[in-house]
Formats: sequence, C-alpha cells, structure tokens
Amino acid sequence: MSEWLSGNTINGILSLWETPTNHSKCQQNPLSILNYNVQGWGTRALEAVELIFNSDSSIGIFTEVGELWKDFTIPHFKSFYQKGTNSKGGVVVAVGKHLKATRIDTNIENTVIVDVEGLTEQIRIIGIYWPQCQPRNLEDLTSYISEKTILTGDFNASAQEWQSPMTDARGNQLKKWIEKNNLLFIPGTKNSSKRSDRHIDLIFTNIEDAEAETLNTGTSDHWPIVMKSDRIGFQTDGNFPVVNWTVFQIVLALLQDFWTKESEIQDAENWYLNYTRFLSALKNRVTKWSNRNRYRPSLPPYIVGMLKQVRRVRNKYYRERKTNFGVEVERTRLLLRTLTKQVKNEVYNYKSERWNAFLSTIQESHDRNGKHFWSHLSKIYKPKTLPISKLKAGSITIAHQQEITNMLYSYYKEQANSPTIDESEKHDQKIVRDYNKIMNTLSQPLDIKVEKVTSSEVTKIIKKLKNKKSSGYDQISNYIIKLLPPAYIDCLVKCFNVWLSEGRYPDFWKLAKIITLNKLNAGVPRPDQTRPISLLATHSKLFEKVLLERVSNWAEGAQLVPIEQSGFRQGGLIATRVLSIYQEIQNNLAANMPTLALYVDYRKAYDMVWHAGLLVKLHDLGMPIALLKMTASWLGNRQAYIAFGDKVSEKYKIDIGLPQGSSLSPFLFIVYHCDLIQCLGAHSGHMFADDLSVLITAPITKSLATIISYLEEEGTEVCKKIAAYAKKWKQPINVQKTVAQIFYKQIKRPEIKIHMEGHQLEIVNTFKYLGFTWTSKMSLKPTIDLCLEKKGIQNAERVTEEDKAHNYEAAIKNYMAAAECLLHAVKRN
Repeated sequence: MSEWLSGNTINGILSLWETPTNHSKCQQNPLSILNYNVQGWGTRALEAVELIFNSDSSIGIFTEVGELWKDFTIPHFKSFYQKGTNSKGGVVVAVGKHLKATRIDTNIENTVIVDVEGLTEQIRIIGIYWPQCQPRNLEDLTSYISEKTILTGDFNASAQEWQSPMTDARGNQLKKWIEKNNLLFIPGTKNSSKRSDRHIDLIFTNIEDAEAETLNTGTSDHWPIVMKSDRIGFQTDGNFPVVNWTVFQIVLALLQDFWTKESEIQDAENWYLNYTRFLSALKNRVTKWSNRNRYRPSLPPYIVGMLKQVRRVRNKYYRERKTNFGVEVERTRLLLRTLTKQVKNEVYNYKSERWNAFLSTIQESHDRNGKHFWSHLSKIYKPKTLPISKLKAGSITIAHQQEITNMLYSYYKEQANSPTIDESEKHDQKIVRDYNKIMNTLSQPLDIKVEKVTSSEVTKIIKKLKNKKSSGYDQISNYIIKLLPPAYIDCLVKCFNVWLSEGRYPDFWKLAKIITLNKLNAGVPRPDQTRPISLLATHSKLFEKVLLERVSNWAEGAQLVPIEQSGFRQGGLIATRVLSIYQEIQNNLAANMPTLALYVDYRKAYDMVWHAGLLVKLHDLGMPIALLKMTASWLGNRQAYIAFGDKVSEKYKIDIGLPQGSSLSPFLFIVYHCDLIQCLGAHSGHMFADDLSVLITAPITKSLATIISYLEEEGTEVCKKIAAYAKKWKQPINVQKTVAQIFYKQIKRPEIKIHMEGHQLEIVNTFKYLGFTWTSKMSLKPTIDLCLEKKGIQNAERVTEEDKAHNYEAAIKNYMAAAECLLHAVKRN
C-alpha cells in the first residue's frame, strides 16, 4: 500500500507492479539412459531397479524381458512394453515420472518408441530387441527418426567400427541404414557381451556430445551400458509461483472506493482496461517464486539396503554355482529366492502406503462428491497430445518455429474467409440482399434497448464459474473474479449496461490468441491435422453469459428449439437423449423390425457457420432488433493471431464461424439449425448440439426384403434432404465420416446401401454416439466393459482389501448412489 500511496500515477504504479520478478537459477542434471538386456524380467527385476537408481538414470531400456514384466514395475517410473516374437523377447522403456513420456503407437514387435519432454530439449527414445535368426525391416523405423533421437537396445549385430572383432551380415545391413539416417554410434568403455568379444548392445543417436560407459556389474550375459549427455538435461528443482491471495483480497477491499470513483469519471472502455490491468499487475506484485524439487523421489533407505543385500547374495550364488553344486549352493539359492520375494513385497507395500496416504487425505477432507479424488486421477490419466515440433507441407517437412508459425497463419487465415456466394443461386442472392438491409437498419440509432443487467445477475453468474486459477487472454482467472468485492461487480455492471444500451460488443474482446494441438498420435502433422484452441478474455465470458440469458429467453419463449434437441439448453441431458434412442430401437426390435440409424458428421460445425445466413435467419425468426444488433456486433470484426512457441503471427480477420470457447456459440448454432428437423419428415431425429442421429423404421410387413428396400430408399432420401439443407445454409457435411447402422434381430446382418451426395455410406456394426457404444444387436457389453476399464476394476485382484475399502469410501460409493437414481428413472420409463 505504501507504493500505491507514494503519489505516483496509476500508470507508474501498475508499470512497477508489472515488472517481472527475478527467478532464481535452477540446478540442472545431465540426462542418463540405461540400456540392459535382462534375459528375463522375472529373475532380474530387482537387479534392474538397483541399476537404474545406482546409475542415476532417468530412462531405462530393458530388452529380452519376457512376458512377466507386469509382475513387478519400477517405483517412480512409467513403463511402456511391447511384446516380442517369442515368449523370451519383448522390450520395456521405463521413464521417470519427473519427465513427461508419450508413447508413439506402432505395431512393430520388439520395438518401443517414446517421446520424452521435460528436458532442455524434447527427445525420442526407440528401444529395440532384434533376436538372432529373425529378419527385421529397418525401413519401418525410418519415418520415426526425428531431430533428437536415441536408438538403443540389443541388435545382435557386429561391426568392426562398433567395437567388435568382425563385421557380420546383419552388421552391414544395420550400418548402411544408420549412415542413411545420419545417426552416430556411441561407443561404450568395453564390449557388451560376456560370452564373446562382440559389442551387440548398441547406442545410436543424432545428439551431439553424447558418451557411454559400460558398467562392470549385473548377472545376465550382457553388461549394462549408461549413456550420458551434458547437452540435454533436466531441472532437479524448479520455480513455481506462490500467490498471497490474502494480501490480494485485502488490497482489493481497500481500493474498491478508488475504483468506484474512477468509474464515475472515466468512460466504460478506459475504466475497464485500467481495471483489468490493475488486477493482473496486483497478482504479479503479490506473487513470490519458490523452489521445488522436481526430481523423482528416491527409494527409502531401508529398501536400498535390502537391494544391496540381494546383490551380495546373488553374486555369491553365481560364484559358488561355477565351482560346486553342493548343499551350500542350494542354501544360497534358497536365501536369494527368499530375499528377492521379501524385497518385492516391501516395494509393493511402499507403493501401497503412498496410495493409502493419498486416499486418507481424500477421506479426511470429507469430500462427498469425490471431486479431489477424480481431480487427482484426471491429471494422471488425462489424454495427452503429441507436441508439434514439425509440420508437413506436401513432401517438405519444416522444423523452424517461425516457418511453422507462418504456415499455420496462412492455413487458418484461409479457413477464416467467408463462404463463397453463388451468384446464380437465388437463395444466396436473397440472403445477401436481406443481410445488407438488416445491417443498414442496425447501423441506425434504435429506440429499443437490450434488457439491462443487474448486480445480482452478474453475481449469480460469477458463483457458477469453475474455480480455476488458469488465466485467460487478459491474464485474469475465474478465481480472481470470484474474489472481487461487490463494489467492483457494480462497476462491471455499469460497463456492461453501457455496451448493452449501445448494442456494441467491445473490440478488445474480439481478438483471440490461437494455440494449436496435434490431432495425430504419431508422425508429423499437416496444418489441417492440427486443432486450434482460442484463448479469450475471462471477463468476456461473463458478458457472453449475460447475452446468452437474453437470447435463450427469447428462443425458448418463441419455442424455436425443437424438442428433439437436448444440448446446451435447460433440462437437456445426454442421458435423456440416450434413453430416448434406446427405447425407440428396443420397441422396434421387440416387433422384429430392423431400424436404420444415420449418424451425420458436420465438418468443423461451429467454425463453418455463415455469418450472413445466421443473422438473416435470426431476423426472420423474430429476434428483437436490439438483441440482433448486439449479436451482429458480437460476430463482426473479429481477429486472431497464431502463437507458436515464442513466435507470434500477424493478425487476420475472421469472417466465418462462431467464436470458439464462447458459451453463446453452441446455443446460437442450435437456433441457426432449428429447422433442420423438418428435413426428416416423419422419421425420428435426435440432436445433441451438432450431433445428429436419424432413426428410420419401415411399416410393419412380413417381407424382410420389402423392409430393407424401404429403408434404403428412405435413408437415401433423408440423406439427400440433409445434404440439400447443408448446402443451402453453407454448413458442410463430412460425407466420408457420416455412417449408417442397422439394428436387427436376424442371425445375418441385412445388406443395405445408403448414398449421400454420390457417396455410399459405410455400414458399421458398432458406433460410439453420445458416449454410448451402440451395437447392431443392442448389446450393452461394450459400454459396460469400457466403464469397467476406465475404473480399472479388471486389476482389482492386485488391490488389497484395505485399498478397496479406501477406494469405495473415497469415490465409488457416491457414484453407486447416482447410478441407483438413474436405474429408478429407467424403470419408470
């Protein structure tokens, strides 16, 4: 407060508070990678655990692991397994949980490919086991070689250049492929085979300044090798922000009178911009950066001691076995077996204790709805998208950040152009004429205004916001807004009412920051294989919810939203739509009548909405002129720019589509296509937002051939009408992804052909729609199996009774109660 009262200007104070805090330097460790042929994970799992911790390795590649790798996993590591061509083969790549690992899906046996982040540079690990006398096509791996790749494993290949006395045929084959892909061999300190002078456990990489050391330990026939790179490492500790929210709230409360007075002398735009800048700067001012250990936790000392004891007994056993086979050897073998079992049990108990401690914390919080439990699991099991490090442009691959940014900018700028108007099409001409008339009317002063908003209405909206601390485009989070004292909300209401009375959506809310995600699970994506994510100002979402309330009141009052639509409306639930579809199909099957289902897929539904068509249709549907002006202002003059890494593109104009992430967009999409249901005639339509399903049932007749013929004709006719509607309102359909399904009771699936725009639709046996797996025989097994898989019940035999009790009390009990309510609802229906 002394800084605020120093007599400096508002701009001077906020500039001071916005100054970034100096972060302390973080300690960095070089990356170490262990490569070891264990010759059976079941017998050498503990040895592998001790090796990876003693060598301080963050990544382990274990070959010839066999099929027992699941019996024991490395604590604090995430393991990826690929089976081999026989029971003794297989590869495991283990990555420390202090790093982010994403598996690249392949169908190549004895091969695991993992992308690793959290290092100074992202790397790709390719773990290989190549058994003797088995062929391998190395070209299968060529497309997976990226800029920072480490290829390692047991190749069973010899070359004089690779520390072996001679070069064999496999060595020649591998050497040519390595040279072709510009990979370098990293030599160890000695050969890796104990039985010969050959060096067959090899490491290749295109990373500079890498070196390897062969360890003189281990009981398999291969010496373990550790590769290190000083160029690539990870932070053992990191800085993270700690915001003093108590001080933040106190300062807000002390300065609310100041901002109230400012709202009386400044116009809405200037007050709002200064106010949002103040919130962001204040948060920065009360933020301190603390150090946190980011490195993986080590094993407890007592387990480390037990591992050393097992190693001593194991070495003693292997020494005695070579010299004699008497009672002493058998006694040592039994001791080794007993100690190994004890250590495995201790490691398992250690992992169970950590899990039980977490569940106890959940229970002590008395969280009845299981929010903390599922929030924790969602962070662990949430789907991961591969980062974008390269883009494909035809046959060319680009990797420079600025080039990728420019390519994404060109692609999305072209996508943002308004749809092409067909001058020969009467409907297009009418829409253009009507749109120009409407925009001319809206440009004139209006006597009617949009209904004003009140402080209580905005307060209710704020209370319903999710309590997220992630910031929006304006560096302000939902959490900050929920901390606002009433005086700030009153000032916001005053700004909102100014913009509502003017029928104007502020221009500073119309700029979106676009970041892109990768749609692919493997390989280099093209620009059309990326998913754009728009970051908007958090306060704009409050104003959009105010608009949504007025638009929905008008639409619902005019009964514009069809009863077949369940999405984004009050009382509309996925469960309602699923039960409706399920009941209809079951009724038909009870009468032995097949049912045809069409699943229509729109291409980028919200992103392809025609602005002129939307405004004309809203006008024709009777939207109040003041609300229409507000909607037109909300749609018009929008801009965006691409942010990739530390590069940003130029701004480009958006002339098509509804703003992504807006609460108003889904409802306007529903109203825009409220007449789509009329294309279906007497057939049953089911809609949830942009998901459309059509059920077609034939009249009751004895002849199956007559029924199928009717379904084919009606199905194709409905597709024709839906396609004509989509063309008329420029809402393109992805015909290749639109499919059909026939539900039947007969032994053999009836043959049926449905066409849309000259394309024959694929007839599927199963289809996932609205989160439910629909099978042609209406079996519930796939959906139930999916639910069981998500909950991990199939692994319950490895969970102790105490763990099960904790799990039940912490989470499952609540969901069983909810399921019981749903069961009663189904019975009533």
